[in-house]
Amino acid sequence: MDDKQILDLYWERSEAAISETSKKYGKYCRYIAFNILHNDEDSEECVNDT
Repeated sequence: MDDKQILDLYWERSEAAISETSKKYGKYCRYIAFNILHNDEDSEECVNDT
């Protein structure tokens, strides 16, 4: 799914927007969080809180 479609889901207030964002960017976000926090559990929690 492309970014425009994900944004449209957010504008529609669809629950699918969050899952699609996680599918597309979750791995990248966890990678960035881990490089800052140097801890798997904290990184996962950080991404989930976001």
